[in-house]
Amino acid sequence: MKIIIVGAGQVGSSLSLNLVKEGNDVTLIDKSADLLDNIADKVDLQTIHGNGAHPRILEAAGAHKAEMIVAVSNSDETNMIACQVAYTVFGISKKIARIRDLEYLNYENLFADESTPIDFTISPDLIVSSYIKKLILFKGTHQVFNFYDPNDCLINIIYNANEDLESSIKYYKTICEKFNAKLCAFIRQDQLFSIEEDKDDILQSGDELLFICKEENIGDITKVFKNNKVNKRIMIAGGGNVGKHLSESISSNYQVKVIESNEERANHLSEFIDDVTVINADSSNEDVLLEENIEHMDVFCALTNDDEDNILSAMLAKKLGAKTVICIINKISYSDLVEKQKIDIAISPQDLTMGALLTHVRKGSILKAHSLMRGLLELLELEVRDTEKTKVLGKHIEQINLSENTIICCIIRNNNFIFDTSNTLLEQDDHLVCLVNKKDVKQIEDLFE
Repeated sequence: MKIIIVGAGQVGSSLSLNLVKEGNDVTLIDKSADLLDNIADKVDLQTIHGNGAHPRILEAAGAHKAEMIVAVSNSDETNMIACQVAYTVFGISKKIARIRDLEYLNYENLFADESTPIDFTISPDLIVSSYIKKLILFKGTHQVFNFYDPNDCLINIIYNANEDLESSIKYYKTICEKFNAKLCAFIRQDQLFSIEEDKDDILQSGDELLFICKEENIGDITKVFKNNKVNKRIMIAGGGNVGKHLSESISSNYQVKVIESNEERANHLSEFIDDVTVINADSSNEDVLLEENIEHMDVFCALTNDDEDNILSAMLAKKLGAKTVICIINKISYSDLVEKQKIDIAISPQDLTMGALLTHVRKGSILKAHSLMRGLLELLELEVRDTEKTKVLGKHIEQINLSENTIICCIIRNNNFIFDTSNTLLEQDDHLVCLVNKKDVKQIEDLFE
């Protein structure tokens, strides 16, 4: 597939790497020659130095042959105009744009073909704030990923060994049957392991357990791990777009405090958000946190635009008694540091945004894609279609040429889970959910084409 990507920042570069490794013809455009040189040293692709919204630049990128444009530059306006030009001048059929300013998203008609033709908009701030909202709602989860039907999901729960918890994987496999759920895999020291029928592994502290379940049963599963309480008091450090949207969306159900260091921004939040206490202060100041009763907070969210500030304030909040601390981390190099410093949940906006992008960039049979383990693993939901190229319709899972590293989680048929897939023939409109190594995505994509 011929794809043009506008913007060579973190998201654009990562997306380029992914798509080139899967055999796509990618051209990357950016105003920064240094960013283009950096990505060109890592992967074989065409780079063009210039403004991705200019017709001349798009023409040089081969827009007349492109099937898709993904505009993820730092400028919303550049992204929108790039899609406009790509459609109007070159007739590119699929157009995806990253939109940061939430004001644009308030007007649905803005992105229609007759105005600004964009098929899919990606808002990193909305994606991140909505994701954190789920983690607050479902206390005890480390990750929550929804499928095509939002009621179907995969959750990640970290096992912390203590005398009150069972350590047998067989025990958790059995208990899942009560809740229409399945323990399908676990992660130990950055390695993924399948759950083998004839083997009863013993869990170690820090293991990450991956469950497939209905959203309504998440609470039942977390209670098995002694997470019986609900979150009530939330403190948010950072009143930027993510902090603002999160506080607005949860203020009616939780006691929310927002700490914002910028006085003008703090005044703006106080004026426009109801039922939220806004404090103009430094969230990494111990006296401030103690004065605002950090020890009584169920969740502390460090959501500023500065990774270092987030790490410091989250570590301090945990030390001072916050039950759970969530920290946004943009730099990949900081990920290990964050997790080793007793910060409960580190969130990569890049990974979440990448998952949303991949869902739209992948071929039509892939309904949902989520990036796990810092991009090494993907959670895919694929639809079985009756097409000339399909290689899976009417076959057992064992008859499909899947990589031995692929873990089949379940089949979703008529909104019901089928966990025992061994004797199930794949039917039209079935959804297959699986965990796939990044290097094997192209293979499974072709099978379901």
